[in-house]
Amino acid sequence: MLSRLFVELRRPKYAVPLVGIVMVGLGLILTRPVSEDFPVDMAPVEVTTPEPVAVAPDSEEAMAEASMPEAILLDESRPVEPMAVESATPPPNLDTSIYWVQRVFFGTNREVGPSSPSGLTFTEGRANALTLGMADVTIPRATHAFGELERPSKITLFTVTLFEEREDASKHFTFLDVRELTREEFHAAAGQAARAATDYAGSAFLFIHGFNTPFDKAMFRAAQMAHDLEFDGPAFAYSWPSIGTTLNYVTDMDSAEIATPFLDEFIDHILTTPGVERLHIVAHSMGNAALAELLTRAGTRVQQRDDKFVDQLILAAPDLDVDKFRSIAHHFTRIAKGVTLYASANDKALAASKSLRSDFARVGDVPESGPVIISGIDTIDVSAAGDEMFSFNHLVFAENRVVLNDIGRLFATGERPPDHRLNKLRAVVGPGGGIFWRLTGE
Repeated sequence: MLSRLFVELRRPKYAVPLVGIVMVGLGLILTRPVSEDFPVDMAPVEVTTPEPVAVAPDSEEAMAEASMPEAILLDESRPVEPMAVESATPPPNLDTSIYWVQRVFFGTNREVGPSSPSGLTFTEGRANALTLGMADVTIPRATHAFGELERPSKITLFTVTLFEEREDASKHFTFLDVRELTREEFHAAAGQAARAATDYAGSAFLFIHGFNTPFDKAMFRAAQMAHDLEFDGPAFAYSWPSIGTTLNYVTDMDSAEIATPFLDEFIDHILTTPGVERLHIVAHSMGNAALAELLTRAGTRVQQRDDKFVDQLILAAPDLDVDKFRSIAHHFTRIAKGVTLYASANDKALAASKSLRSDFARVGDVPESGPVIISGIDTIDVSAAGDEMFSFNHLVFAENRVVLNDIGRLFATGERPPDHRLNKLRAVVGPGGGIFWRLTGE
């Protein structure tokens, strides 16, 4: 029995904290990717791997992709080559026969940690300054599946590690190079990426992560999204000082809001990068709290702008109070040409957040009465995209092919209403007469 359980738990599909809401559960955390405290003394292993086996998408995926323009249809066999930085030496150990390399330009107000063979590391400590940099992330050619973030498996019982898989660049996302950049280097390198883009010419996207996310996992997630979308413009990620454990929810919320001036400065750097004409933002979970604080705080660069400097703003599973959001939603619609909210009734992480607040609803939830409907925001109920028992269903925006393709279509065309760009979306009239869209399983 134990051996069968061990084998089952090592499957990547279940690489999440089971009985996962530790705040209300038993505290038994089963297999999950090593997103914090993973060994840093392991260089990428050069191995010979078989060519990936092409798997035909099911009919639902085919339907979604049929509506995508040919220029942005996904080709997971196409490598994303790293771009040179004139002021820095090329990254070491570059072997693109084993992995693709996806570059992510980052900003963070985390404290710098001890150095590693791949370069900089960052802790959960709060630094009173913005650090700019870039991370070259390796994505394994032989094992990467669309929407997955392949990391070494780990089994822990309370605080005791029972099993930890060795990190292997042929099987896992890893860091090839992480380095700090000056402002001039940052603008030069990101500008080079922007000018080289063809499918997403002139576009950049920024990912703002959520709760329980260490620096490495934030970079890996941004890299996964950019790679799976074949987004050839510059990919940016802002990493605020999340502690990266499930027991520090309140502290993380404070840290997200404290990051406001540094996130403000980082967005200004992106907007002043040569070649960046359109900025898309994807804010996930508690990352929406950081964004909300930025948009509503007086005196920030963002608050003082009078233009719609964001092209597409994606609110993915927002961990925000519904009543508060209704009162500040105009700040979101003011800055963006289009705002899309993805919500789900099966999001267990938001269910835990709701339970901590006397069951007051969260924006990313879909109660029986229906999701939040606000003028100027396209609300999409994606409950059908994630209802697995052994999953938090909190990362549907990045893991589900149909939903991520919808985001890619938004980045490429901005087409609205939602059911015009994706035939699996159905318009639904809410209780108050407003319209939202529901992803169907048909």
